Amino acid sequence: MTGVAPASTGQRLLWFLDHYQSESSINCPLVCRIRGEAGEGRLEAALDRLVARHESLRTTFDGRGSRLRQVVHAPARVVVRHEWCSAGWSDELVEQLLDAELRTPIDPQKGPLRATVWHFGAADHLLCLNLHHLVADSWSCGVLFRELGALLEDAPPDLPRVDWQYRDFTDWQDELLTGSALDRHRAYWQRQLSGLRTPDLPVHGGPRTASGRSEMVEAVVPGEVVDALEAVANAQRTTLFAVVLATYFAALHRRCGGHDLAVATMLANRSRPETRFTVGLLATMAMLRVRLPVEPSLADIVRKTRSTVRDALRFQELPYQLVPGTGAARAARTDSVVFQMMPEPIQQASRHDAVQLEGLVPHVGGRFDLELSVLPCADGLRAMLFHRPERCDPDWVRGFLADYVRITSAAASAPYTPISALLS
Repeated sequence: MTGVAPASTGQRLLWFLDHYQSESSINCPLVCRIRGEAGEGRLEAALDRLVARHESLRTTFDGRGSRLRQVVHAPARVVVRHEWCSAGWSDELVEQLLDAELRTPIDPQKGPLRATVWHFGAADHLLCLNLHHLVADSWSCGVLFRELGALLEDAPPDLPRVDWQYRDFTDWQDELLTGSALDRHRAYWQRQLSGLRTPDLPVHGGPRTASGRSEMVEAVVPGEVVDALEAVANAQRTTLFAVVLATYFAALHRRCGGHDLAVATMLANRSRPETRFTVGLLATMAMLRVRLPVEPSLADIVRKTRSTVRDALRFQELPYQLVPGTGAARAARTDSVVFQMMPEPIQQASRHDAVQLEGLVPHVGGRFDLELSVLPCADGLRAMLFHRPERCDPDWVRGFLADYVRITSAAASAPYTPISALLS
């Protein structure tokens, strides 16, 4: 199906950021290692079916501002660039190859994706389906990963019906954000952002560099601690997401001071069941703000976080950056401190007949001063702390992550004890 449709609110916002505020290409790549026979056009055929199935993968853009449009093209063959690597697989080489690819911009006015396969042997391949963020988000990459594996089988199955293409979501969102519903969304975000200040990080104060390169330190929250956090979630009638976010607030309170804290996060924005298999930019950034008592315990912070997350989910359809009249939000660096938690491992593996796929986490250049990404792993939770070294002192970042794990472990076992008493 082809045609032209207005861009979504999220796409218009990202278009502005990409053209006027971004220091690097805004990509959302699907990266996976493929073991097995993927030659003889099998991979190309699978990618062709994905492009035919999902309109976003064949959508370009024209216009600007409120006149930005999606132009959906007819299905066409995917051009795949093949490169042969005689040196064999190594993590260092893979990082170099991906870094060069992800630093190369994608022009969404010409095409939304670029496909590259590096061959390390007859049965060892690396695929990077590099997507512009205008047409995909993390959930979309999960959909594509699962469907690609199925389509690489010897006898590919019939995939579930895509109830909504991205244009259907855009139509629904436009209808939702009108009249009284739009007024309620705006009123909530205006209340949430009024007087907001992000945590007081010890930044150097230098400008963000044009390279867009972030650095990362990581640690593991052990499985027994995660079990204790889940018990806290059950006792507070909330989710593990809210509890892990509360531990981040606890660490920020401990290291940065302040009792009125706010961090940004990405919400899936898929409240409608029709969006389960939709590929497109549905995710939206939300500001999550809590006001803590004088000597907060983890349980205190969870209660505040639970209500904040609940309300943000109710009003996630309107990106907070598009709310007028929030002068305090413009004064604050609302993208300084970020939290993300994935519901399932990105580095998952799936076996399909003659091939096995393993999803990989590429090191994408970051736009934020400090970003905590938490992923489930075999040992518990993998906590990855990204930072911009020209802005945030690397020694402080390493100390913050160590404190975060220590605070999380102590508070999980004694959720009603003030954080300060646990660490004294």
